Amino acid sequence: MTGTVVVHAESPLVALVKGSYGVVIDGVRVGRVRQGAVARFPVPAGTHAVGLTVWDGTRSNAVTVEVGEDREFLLSGRGTGLGYAFLLPVLARTVLPWYYTVVALLLMLAAVRAVPGLTLRLRAVGDSYLPAVHGDERAGSAGPAEGESAEGEGAGNGLWWESDPALAKRLRKSAGS
Repeated sequence: MTGTVVVHAESPLVALVKGSYGVVIDGVRVGRVRQGAVARFPVPAGTHAVGLTVWDGTRSNAVTVEVGEDREFLLSGRGTGLGYAFLLPVLARTVLPWYYTVVALLLMLAAVRAVPGLTLRLRAVGDSYLPAVHGDERAGSAGPAEGESAEGEGAGNGLWWESDPALAKRLRKSAGS
């Protein structure tokens, strides 16, 4: 009676070095996933809370998923780009005294660490049958094939509000009219 949580860490748009995220399932750190890669974590069938963490203590929003028996549930994580905002006080250092820069950086760091999901977002993509159980020819592959999307068909464009069902419903309705 197990299923699999599959976490896809999307590649950053601008980065010199790709990092990795820690994967937390039900409050327990179970492993890591590198940016641009896919990682699979076996879990008992049922409801689980999944989140991502970064080395500096920031964390993503928690996503509750329902993992069925012999099924895998795909989640997609990406950085929001808000981490680049830390450059603003450093750049302002040329005009402002050093203590303003330090205070601004400390306040920004406190806000980012206190509010999950500001710098890292996790969204549920959906579930499917395990390829190994149902004879898919890609059963041994660790990720999507060349040119394929890891999220599958119809996964959307990855907007930040897609992980919040209330916002997604409201914004989808207003986008259609």
